[in-house]
Amino acid sequence: MKIKHIFLGIGLLATAGGGLSSCTDLEEKVYDQVTSQNYYQTKDDVIHAVFRPFEHTYYSMWQVHEHEELPADQLVTVVRGDWWWDGGKWIMYHRHQYDGIQYNNPGSGEWTSEWELMYQAIGQCNLVLDDLAELNPATFKITDTEWASYIAQLRCMRAFCYLRLINCYRNCLLVTTSDASVSMQPENRKQVEPRVLFKFIESELKDFCLTNLPLRSGNYDGPMQGQFTQGAAAALLARLYLNAEKWIGEARWDDCIGICERIRKGEFGHYELAERWDAPFDWNNETCSEVIFAFTASFATTCHHMVNSRQTIYGRMLPYQCGPYLGIEKDGERNPRYCITPSYDNSYPNRQLFDYKLGQVSQKFLKYPGDLRWKQYKNTSNNTREGMMFLEGKIPNNTQSEGFGKSPQGYTIYLRDQVGQFFVGGESGQITGSDAESKCENGDFNSGLFVVKYPFYPYEGGAYKESDHAVIRLAEVYYTEAECYLRKGDARTAGSLLNKVRERNYSSFGDNIAYEPEGRVKLDMDEMLDEWGREFLAESRRRTDLIRFGRFQEAWWDKKADADTHYELFPLSQDQLEQNLYLKQNPGYPDITR
Repeated sequence: MKIKHIFLGIGLLATAGGGLSSCTDLEEKVYDQVTSQNYYQTKDDVIHAVFRPFEHTYYSMWQVHEHEELPADQLVTVVRGDWWWDGGKWIMYHRHQYDGIQYNNPGSGEWTSEWELMYQAIGQCNLVLDDLAELNPATFKITDTEWASYIAQLRCMRAFCYLRLINCYRNCLLVTTSDASVSMQPENRKQVEPRVLFKFIESELKDFCLTNLPLRSGNYDGPMQGQFTQGAAAALLARLYLNAEKWIGEARWDDCIGICERIRKGEFGHYELAERWDAPFDWNNETCSEVIFAFTASFATTCHHMVNSRQTIYGRMLPYQCGPYLGIEKDGERNPRYCITPSYDNSYPNRQLFDYKLGQVSQKFLKYPGDLRWKQYKNTSNNTREGMMFLEGKIPNNTQSEGFGKSPQGYTIYLRDQVGQFFVGGESGQITGSDAESKCENGDFNSGLFVVKYPFYPYEGGAYKESDHAVIRLAEVYYTEAECYLRKGDARTAGSLLNKVRERNYSSFGDNIAYEPEGRVKLDMDEMLDEWGREFLAESRRRTDLIRFGRFQEAWWDKKADADTHYELFPLSQDQLEQNLYLKQNPGYPDITR
């Protein structure tokens, strides 16, 4: 939304898309940042500096999405003719073939690049923190409380980035200063044990941010949207505790339950589940009480998660030639990158369901009748919508002679819950290409169904790309607490927590849908993982959930079972290793000669 931060009436959004380079030396380069003490002349100058890392991190969320969804079982980038081949790197993601530095492609944003992006943000945070340490808040007519809040914003963003790093790489550098004389010391150029980094993140969030960040001042963030609050810091703590057993070998279920209960009971501000499943993603979601933290967005300023470019998430989660159907044709043609993995093989005339326990997205949703999300996406009046999917069928397109969308090759598109070379046989389901095998290489523009998590309202009307990017919402707190109770053997408490969220997702929430004790559906760990997948489909977290459940090594569509667990971590790139010879490659990947 076109909302300013509560701190100011100025824009914070500067493009962060400059060229990337390896960032094991955090002081080596500073991106779009004035470092001179002479820069800080006014209160607005201070605020600009404080929130500069936020813009960089928001821009970087496309890489987070790649890391979380492409190696997992629900979303995939399939090849469509000569579209999305790119040397086969998206297939390597899906099949867990990111085995080494030979696949490194500096600057292209693959499995090594979140390291660079997150450390760039950390470097920005450290730089401004060091600058503020040399300044007197009274000079800028800033109160001590405001000043502490600014520092807490930076430290919370730094913790957010370190949380991502421990998740993806585990063995990381821990740098808290921009002073090269300190950070370039050999002892500070070596990776720390995961437990050390874990305790640092925990202390930053628990001991500083929960005290110094602002409380949500009303029933929703409104003009506070885009900054961290105590509720957001608490939710990050919940993420940390939920994954502690995997990350440091120490279960923290009780700590996780405790912080979740405190969030739900309002200790960190008022948060409330929305009545509609889509409200946290809607064009006016800065007024949604469920959103705990979001990056602010507007078509008039910056909307990284919805733009029509490769460095996006939802802007390329739409089928080709759907623009006229949505009313967004003025923003260019769609380039379908992310679709859901197929549930059906390419047998003809009677296709068969695959028998994988993972993936099978359509079947997981169809398990319970009346799911309001598993409906064809449609824009309705007054900037509202129904449904969350582009389901099987043709795409209405009034610019084409037959009234339906066509592929770049000219055949009418008929979306299918399959991946194959259907071409002109899309509607019948008959393969007309040279290879009938269902695999990543054999996609076409009929292949795959599409998730529309954020609405794409018409270009005209003022709501196009106005949705803020909701990174944390209250439903996650409910699901996190539920999983912890389930792991402790209390399925009934877990079920009740999940039901409070799930009831809004169905046209009729009967006992054939509700978990015990409100219904008769039994909740176990397999169902818990499936429910994470339904509620948070395409929200950049699936890889983490699969790993926590011990399921990441299993087979799913076009991906064989892994031989071991080393793919749970990403490798460091050759450039990163060469720039800092103290770095050690993650286990299972080839290191450089030292």
